[in-house]
Amino acid sequence: MRIMKKDLWIGSLVLVVLAPVSPLRAADLKWQAVGDAPGGEAAAAILEAPVALQASAATAASPLMPLPGTIQPVSYETAIPVVEPPSRKSTPEIIAVSAPLTAAAPPPADEQEDPGETLFAADRPFRTARPGRAFTNGIQRTSAGVAISSVGAGEVPMVSGWEAPVDASWGGGMPTGPFADAVEEPAFPQFTPRRPRFYASAEYLMWWIQGQSTPVLATTGDQGILGNSGTQTLFGGNQIGGNSPFSGGMFTAGYWLDCEQKTAVEVTGFFLGSRSTNFTTNSSLNPVIGRPFLEANNGQEFAQLTSSPGVSTGTISIQAPTNLWGLGGNMRCLVCCGCNYRLSVLAGFRNINLDESLSITENVQGLPTAPQPFTNQMITVNDSFATQNHFYGGNLGANLRYYWGRWSVDVLAQVALGDNVQILDINGSQRFVSPAGMVQNFTGGLLALPGNIGHFTNNAFSVVPWIGLNLGYQILPNLRGFVGYNFLYWSNVIRPGTSIDRSLDVTQIPNFPLSPEPAPAPGNPAPVFHEVGLWAQGISFGFEYLY
Repeated sequence: MRIMKKDLWIGSLVLVVLAPVSPLRAADLKWQAVGDAPGGEAAAAILEAPVALQASAATAASPLMPLPGTIQPVSYETAIPVVEPPSRKSTPEIIAVSAPLTAAAPPPADEQEDPGETLFAADRPFRTARPGRAFTNGIQRTSAGVAISSVGAGEVPMVSGWEAPVDASWGGGMPTGPFADAVEEPAFPQFTPRRPRFYASAEYLMWWIQGQSTPVLATTGDQGILGNSGTQTLFGGNQIGGNSPFSGGMFTAGYWLDCEQKTAVEVTGFFLGSRSTNFTTNSSLNPVIGRPFLEANNGQEFAQLTSSPGVSTGTISIQAPTNLWGLGGNMRCLVCCGCNYRLSVLAGFRNINLDESLSITENVQGLPTAPQPFTNQMITVNDSFATQNHFYGGNLGANLRYYWGRWSVDVLAQVALGDNVQILDINGSQRFVSPAGMVQNFTGGLLALPGNIGHFTNNAFSVVPWIGLNLGYQILPNLRGFVGYNFLYWSNVIRPGTSIDRSLDVTQIPNFPLSPEPAPAPGNPAPVFHEVGLWAQGISFGFEYLY
């Protein structure tokens, strides 16, 4: 009997303990503050849809009033279905929430479930690329935790750490976001600013041209005949026109055919203003003025007198103008370049022109005591020798520009090979005006006679090297000033002074007194194509503009 009572007491105690456990509800849970929420080992959950709970008797009877510093239970419960593999069983859990949930730290790798077995993608672990490797066809995480797909063809890239798309055509190099270390190559091509395509330069030239040689054209004293002890030279017998500089200009314009400045076409032109060597004298300064020549009939020196006491008075004037100019077109190609130098080669065409003349004019007044036909006659004698040289040829050259800060040095070396067209024009005349006003004109002067008067041409092969050296300073990004030196040489040119044949057949000279008259000397004078070299050199000041 005692044993039965003891068993009955034990059974009642078990029922008393188990009775309050079975009807477990969310309202009977022990509430705790958010700071005491489950730790990192708790599984993360996402609320799918809230489900209303039936209010308990306590809550229905009296509404809950929030008290400061206290935590009130919510009146919702959510059933979270968790998809488990067939080998695992889990029952829905009831979670009471009093604040927004944050994702818990992921469990260790050996305890993680297969991402494919969970219901939501947010529950899957995020795989990041290993440091030091570029992202290729994968997912890239930004600093804000946003995944970016790698850039494909024709897409606008999103650079890590940047908040807006970047136009790939304006690339700036490597990205600068927090994952920049993981990129080995630029995300898009480096941007190269547009370089100037057009360039032009203008410069002032102050050049000297080699003087030309001439025979003795004017003398004084002792009948004016060369070789006599009292004869002095007034003009000629040496080079003339080489002492004074010529003023001119040079212009260059070019255009680069590509943005990399590898190939360009350019046109260059230069000119020297016409400059003349002049000589004038008269009988007041020199009572005896003679024009010496070699008499081809007997091989002796002789002279025509412009002025002589008791015979005539007069003046003699000599003008020798020179004009040099040229044009050229080249294709310029970049051979190599560095941080501070550029080397280019040139190939093209060049034309150079040299126009010169030498004119001798006498104005003679015959005195009453002069022999016939000079008595009281006003006589004008003209001799003219004009030459033209026109060079046409191919041009080859090289140009090196070296930079040192804002300073630069330009070295240009080029040579042209081609044909030189030589043109010689010789004219001579005499004009007699009597005291009554009667005018008589005669063909032939003194040095220009029927034997050599005319228009003559010749062709000769010529070589024209050109060397230029410039020192420049970059005043503005697109404006450069420079000072330079140029040297030009031209082979096989003809010049007026060397085209004069002073060996004359006196029988061809109009109104020349002969006593006795010598036998003719055919072929004298003759047109002379005496080829010589010509150099031109000088300094320049100019500006180069880039656009």
